[in-house]
Amino acid sequence: MEPKRAHPLTVITLILRNSETYGDPKCNQEYRSLGLCMPEKGAVQLPLTYEIHVYMFFGYKLRIVIVLSVFVYYAHKHNPNDESFRNYMLTREESKDNSASNSSKELFKFFNKLLVGQPTVPEFYHNDYYCWSIVKLKDGSASYIGFYDKWYLLSKIEIISSGRNKKQSDSATEMQILEGSAYNEKEAAIKAKGQRDYNKAARLFLSAAKKFQKVGDDSNLLEAAICYEDAYKAFQQTNQIDKALEALETAASIYETSDRQNSRAARTYEKLGEQYKKITNPDRDLEKAINMYRKAGLLLELEGDGRYIFSLISQAELSAEIGHYEQAIELFDMIIVFASNDSLLNFKIKDHIFWQCMCIIALEDWVRLEIRLKEAVEQYPSFADSRERAFIDDLITAKNACDPSEFATACKKYDQLTKLLPWQTSVLLRAKKDLESEDLR
Repeated sequence: MEPKRAHPLTVITLILRNSETYGDPKCNQEYRSLGLCMPEKGAVQLPLTYEIHVYMFFGYKLRIVIVLSVFVYYAHKHNPNDESFRNYMLTREESKDNSASNSSKELFKFFNKLLVGQPTVPEFYHNDYYCWSIVKLKDGSASYIGFYDKWYLLSKIEIISSGRNKKQSDSATEMQILEGSAYNEKEAAIKAKGQRDYNKAARLFLSAAKKFQKVGDDSNLLEAAICYEDAYKAFQQTNQIDKALEALETAASIYETSDRQNSRAARTYEKLGEQYKKITNPDRDLEKAINMYRKAGLLLELEGDGRYIFSLISQAELSAEIGHYEQAIELFDMIIVFASNDSLLNFKIKDHIFWQCMCIIALEDWVRLEIRLKEAVEQYPSFADSRERAFIDDLITAKNACDPSEFATACKKYDQLTKLLPWQTSVLLRAKKDLESEDLR
């Protein structure tokens, strides 16, 4: 029967304890009972010593190999890849910012990423060394080492200005501080707004917006625009209309810089147009309102949004009101063509043609008016049977007859059922006075 072999560690322990009794027959018997298979007499000691040394060597090396194998296997399994490096680059700036733990900031960042998209990661080379990885940015500005699912900055090169021989302000830390300060001010502004302290809220929103704008990346520019809009609302509460409109216009211009925010920029410009149109004090600037509607219309048309037609209508009506009659006539031509192909806008064609005819009367071109009226009746049957067409016909008849009384009667009759706008009344009064002058001659 083959004797049992002792475990290497057991052998080492026994040899150390009984090293002084190698030649003792009793000692040899103990070894033999453990499976060492030594002779009965202790005179032969070399085989025993040789076998013990083999066991000691084998046990020690085996443990080292096992530990190293486990280490290498674990390191390989947790060797970070390209995707983990991208995530590290996207999140490292936020992790350095002490205010990143703030829940409201995280919420703002989340929505910004939905709207603006993820910031880009610089291009890089990835070298996999089985247990660890080295990444070098293609621009050579930095290199990183990764192991155990973590990335660490290995080296960074500062960019030196070739013109002035001094460092460019990489100021990543400055930008982080500025961004954190902007978020703090925004939250303070929201708190002040909740307490109805609108002056303080407006001031803080403006300050935060300027700081976000200074940081300058897409996400922070969007934050800046939102803060400018909030400042606009706060200024409105304190009746500071000029500052409110200035803040809102800045927001619109920031939205316009991003192709992804064209629709939002258009809505903001439309809101500006409405606000400028509502102003009733002597500082009312309808030219500014027209410009806002024009920008909104161009952006909506660029997006393929059919709502741009409403911006055109606003431009045309305001142009007529401030006396830009030729511009209004051209815009109404475009509007009428568009409306004729749209079932929802078709019923408004008669109103647009009527406004266009009033602009022609303001230009005192009665021949042109007759031609336009004839074309409209032929092209648009809905206009042919309208009160507007009958009214224009009566005006042309009174003009041809040089009869101011008939002219005034036609105006009064129409105004009883459909109220004429102030600018239309002014145009018709001027035309009646011209008729009276001709009648006197």
